[in-house]
Amino acid sequence: MTRSDLVGLQDHLTDSDLQLLRDADKYRLLTTSQIQRLYFDHARPTPVAAARACNRTLARLRRLHILKALERRIGGVRAGSAGFVWYVGPAGDRLLRLLEPAAGRGRRNYREPSRYFVDHTLAIAELAVQTIEAARSSDVEIFDLQTEPDSWQQSLSPRGTVQWLKPDLRLVTANGDYEYHWFLEIDLATEHAPVVLRQCLAYQSFRATGRYQATHDTFPVVVWVVPDEHRRQQLRGWIDADGRLDPRLFTVITANDFLDLIRSGGHDTFTNPGGGQKGGTTS
Repeated sequence: MTRSDLVGLQDHLTDSDLQLLRDADKYRLLTTSQIQRLYFDHARPTPVAAARACNRTLARLRRLHILKALERRIGGVRAGSAGFVWYVGPAGDRLLRLLEPAAGRGRRNYREPSRYFVDHTLAIAELAVQTIEAARSSDVEIFDLQTEPDSWQQSLSPRGTVQWLKPDLRLVTANGDYEYHWFLEIDLATEHAPVVLRQCLAYQSFRATGRYQATHDTFPVVVWVVPDEHRRQQLRGWIDADGRLDPRLFTVITANDFLDLIRSGGHDTFTNPGGGQKGGTTS
């Protein structure tokens, strides 16, 4: 596509279309349901009207190659259009390069991703969508919501080399007079203890640098979001039993408890003994 083709294509898109494209790029993958909740549920009088508007928009953006859908659907073929998983299409990618030339976008891979990548990426997006919905309901305020790679934190190792901490999500929310910082790790019960503990140690090492605290005067609560209670107890046990770790830094919850945690700002129901202070940790 030439530059004039892209300019012409942009003229056929609404501001909402362009924002949807940017969100598809930000979250990498989104289900039809997630897109409907982000863009249509609050703007239509009924769920049926929202679903119809969403499906019409996605069909139009698909015809324009702004968005594409994975071959594999959530719930299989019987799920119909509701089962589609959407990502930035070739025309959408070129349009983003035109609109955001300073972003330094890499070449996009259009091969079908692994099942784990899809499940993990959609789980991250789901927490973001839930947070946005909570903000619309005035349950919380969102000051910042960063996905990878914007969520990554840079620091120097003791040897002076650059190292990166890579949270799945970074959130800054507010409730009343309090501001809360969160690093979120989404666990699908696929990783063994050494992998989980290595990531916990990376968070603890980053806290020790003081880099985040120097900018924000606090350190985020590190939240592991897991599928079920059995996995929650397993991760909690691994963290508490590791003598290298400060267990107060880490909160482990099930996905079903995520919204309650965000709304409460780390109320005692969810925090670990001695940890999860309002606004994060200060040490």
